[in-house]
Amino acid sequence: MEELTYTPLDDSHANGLLSIWSDVDVIRFTNIKESCTLEEVKDKIRVLKDFDVFVVSNANGLIGIVGCPCIDKAKSRYGLFYQFCKSSWGQGYATAATKWLLRYMREKYGDITFFADVVVDNIASEKILKRFGFKFISQEDSFERNGIKMKIHNYKL
Repeated sequence: MEELTYTPLDDSHANGLLSIWSDVDVIRFTNIKESCTLEEVKDKIRVLKDFDVFVVSNANGLIGIVGCPCIDKAKSRYGLFYQFCKSSWGQGYATAATKWLLRYMREKYGDITFFADVVVDNIASEKILKRFGFKFISQEDSFERNGIKMKIHNYKL
């Protein structure tokens, strides 16, 4: 696989992330309820850039985002998420980025606990989590999209 680079998230990534967060095929596997506008992408960046969140790029440019927002610093609990453009699906990029991020977070913070949630139909994402040892802990109705309650699987590592 080609080499990936990981760059801390900042405002300059807005247009690249717009192509991901406005793609209905991508967001159907996320907790994003509807396609984002550029201003909404900028709002998300303002929130996420204070955490350990990175854009993932290959030789062609930005292909995704991966991050571990802090859930509870005192208890060393962090969330894990990744989202990639549709053209990069099935090529191992999310797996490689997850491997890199888990190692980065452990080197930076030591012994921490990771949590991740997955929209139930996102089989590929669940396979990635299980590959790294995440364990299923619960299912819940999380948010509504187009009048339908979305079921979420919660995982812990």
